[in-house]
Amino acid sequence: MKIFKDIIGQHTAVVGKTGSGKTSTAKLLVEHVVAQGARVCILDPIKSDWWGLISSADGKRPGLPFQILGGPHGHVQIKETAGKPIGELVAGGDLPLTIIDMADFKPGGLQTFFTEFAPALLRKMRGILYLVIEEAHEFAPKERAGFGGENLTIHFAKKLATAGRSKGIRLIVVTQRTQSLHNAVLGSCETLIAHRLTLPADQTPVKEWLKGNVAKDIAEKVSRSLAGLKTGEGWVISGEANIAELVKFPRISTYDNSATPTDDDHRHEVKTAPVDPAKLRALIGEAVAAAEADDPIALRRRIVELERQAGKGGVTDNQLLEAQANGYQRAANEVSAKWRQLVEAAATTVAHSVDQMRHQLQQLESAFTTRAEEAVDEAARFADVAQPVERRPSKPNVAGSNPVVRSTPSMPAKRAEGVNGPQQRILDALAWWASVGVGQPSRIQVAVIARYSPSGGAFQNPLGGLRTMGLIEYPARGLVELTDDGRLAANYPDAPATVAEFHARLQGILNGPQWRILAPIISAYPRPISRAEVAAAAGYAPDGGAFQNPLGSLRTLGLIDYPAGGMVQAQPVLFINGR
Repeated sequence: MKIFKDIIGQHTAVVGKTGSGKTSTAKLLVEHVVAQGARVCILDPIKSDWWGLISSADGKRPGLPFQILGGPHGHVQIKETAGKPIGELVAGGDLPLTIIDMADFKPGGLQTFFTEFAPALLRKMRGILYLVIEEAHEFAPKERAGFGGENLTIHFAKKLATAGRSKGIRLIVVTQRTQSLHNAVLGSCETLIAHRLTLPADQTPVKEWLKGNVAKDIAEKVSRSLAGLKTGEGWVISGEANIAELVKFPRISTYDNSATPTDDDHRHEVKTAPVDPAKLRALIGEAVAAAEADDPIALRRRIVELERQAGKGGVTDNQLLEAQANGYQRAANEVSAKWRQLVEAAATTVAHSVDQMRHQLQQLESAFTTRAEEAVDEAARFADVAQPVERRPSKPNVAGSNPVVRSTPSMPAKRAEGVNGPQQRILDALAWWASVGVGQPSRIQVAVIARYSPSGGAFQNPLGGLRTMGLIEYPARGLVELTDDGRLAANYPDAPATVAEFHARLQGILNGPQWRILAPIISAYPRPISRAEVAAAAGYAPDGGAFQNPLGSLRTLGLIDYPAGGMVQAQPVLFINGR
C-alpha cells in the first residue's frame, strides 16, 4: 500500500479488538517491507498466528521464505533457553526472515527467552531489521503476572522501543489489549494504526496517544469513531509524517491462517515456501552450542559429569581442575553481566520517574502562570475603563502577508476585546513570527514563542477558540495563520527578534535535560552531529534512558530529526528564516 511507504521508517503500533483485522494489517505491513528487501523477525508468543506467511493466499503456492523456529508449524524446534544465540543470528542477518513461535514454551518461558534474545539483538545488531512483537502486552505489561524475569522483560521491551531505532530496529507492536500495554512502548511509536476498539479502557491509551501527536479536532474525530469501525478498517495516524487517514485495508497476499476456522479446514492442504530443516538445524545448533559453552549452568552440569567420570577413573585430576576453573570464571562473568543489566534497568526507571515529576511541575507552573496572567489582564481591563488609552491599530500590507505596522514602544501591550489572556499570548506569538518574515508558522513554533507546551490543553484549547472566533486559520496541516481580524487584535513587536532571543525563549520552555541535549545540536547546525557527540557534550551516557527519553521528546516536538543512523540534526524551525 502506498501509505505504508511514508511510515515504515518509524516504530508502529497496530491495535484493535479481536476480529477487527489488526493481525491482517500487521501482515500487510510485513508483506510490504519484505517486498522492499527488508529483514523481518516476528515474535509470536501464544497462538501461532503467523505461519500462513509461508504460503500463498489460496494455499496452493509457496509464500514468503520465512523460517519458523518452534511451535506446531516449526521447521525446527527450540528451547526457551536459546534466546541469546537466536538473537545473535537474527542481529547478524543469518536469519533474515524469521518467525519465532513460543506457543509451546512452558509458563515463564517467554520471559526466559526474551531477556536473553533482546540484549543479544541490541548488542549485535547490524543493518535494519523490522521486529514484529505480536501480543505486545505479554512482553511489556502494565501489571505483572509474577513470572521470573518479568521485570527484565519489561525493561528490554522498553529499551527496544526507546533505543532500538538508533540500532536499526524498527518495531511493529501488535496488541488487542492497549489497556495492558506499558505506556513507554505505545508512547515510543510514531505511527498508530487503530482498528475497532469497543472497551473504554482500551480506548483510553489510544486517546492519550492522539492528544500528544495530532491536532485536537483530528483526535476527537478518531476517538468518536473507534467503537464503530468495520472489520478491516482502521485509522493510519502519524504526527511525524503528517498523516491521519481512514483506510479500508485490502486482503493479504499470503495465507490467512488466523481467519475463523471452517468445517473443511482440516482437509485443506497448504503448500509452503521450501526450507532446508537440516541446514537450519545445524545453523541454530552451532549457535546454541557456542552459547552453552559460555553458560555457567551448563558448565556446572559438565563438572558434575566429569566428577562422576573421575570416580570411574575416566578423567584426570588436571582435567577436572581446569573444568572447574573455567566454570567458576564464566559464572563470575555471567553474574557481573546480570548485575550490570539490573543496575541499568534501575537507572532507567529512576530517570523516567524524574522526567515525569519534572513534566508535572511544568504543567503546574503553566497553569499557575495562565491564571496569574488572567488576573493581571482583568485588573488592566478595569484600569482601561477608568483611563482609556488610545491604541493605534495594525493593518496588513497590500499583499496581505507580513504586517508592517508595529505597536508604539511606549504603549503597553493590550488585549483585544473578547480575547482572554492565553488567546492574546497566542495572537502575539503569531505577530512575533510575522515580524521576522514567517507568516504561516507551525503550531510548535507558535507554542514556543507563547511559552506553552505544543501538545498541552493550555495551548490547544485557546488555539481552537481563536479559530472559532475567526482570528486565526489553518492554511495547511500543522500550520497557523492570522486572519485580517486577527492581525488587528495582535500586538506586534517593534523590531524583529534575533536567533539568540528565540533560543533564549526556547530554553525557557524546555526542561533541563532537553536544553542540555539541544544546545550542541543547535551549535552544529546545519551539520548533523552524532548521538555520541551530543551525549558527551550534554554529560549523558548515549545508551541510557536519561539521554534517550529527552532526545526522543525533542524529535516529537519537531525540533530535531535523525537524518541517518546514529546522527542527529537541528530542524530549520530553530532558526529565523532557516538561518
